[in-house]
Amino acid sequence: MSSVHLNRVMFALAVAGLIVAGLLWYWHAQNAEVPCTNAGCDQVAQHPTSRLFGIPVAAYGTFFYLSFALLCAIRPSVPAEKQRLFAHLLLLWGTTGFVVSAYLTYLELFVIHAICQWCMASAIIATALFVLSILAWRQPQLLTIPSEA
Repeated sequence: MSSVHLNRVMFALAVAGLIVAGLLWYWHAQNAEVPCTNAGCDQVAQHPTSRLFGIPVAAYGTFFYLSFALLCAIRPSVPAEKQRLFAHLLLLWGTTGFVVSAYLTYLELFVIHAICQWCMASAIIATALFVLSILAWRQPQLLTIPSEA
């Protein structure tokens, strides 16, 4: 996969995650019923663990995906000598998203005993971003944006 394609895929996934997390945050802020095929979404949204320091967890997710998308958007303009540092940033942020998503999934399964399909979609997206950030980090040739691109 070329660097440009990898970056576009990561950007698209981050935007998809931004939409999912943004919707969850909106529904949480409005105290709206979360559209779901089961009752799990509302159970998760109403659980005390759905807030951290009084802020909905979905707000943190929205910030995560927005910042990941911004990193991908500015990546093509980063000079070649800074691409390795940029790869470390993407890996750090991808790892953070994955670890937090894994913990939130644990809470759903073993503490709340309910599954939110929107949260699972977010966890899958965060996992994909993590895997792609590892790929970008491990293969430096994928980090160099061709000058004619």
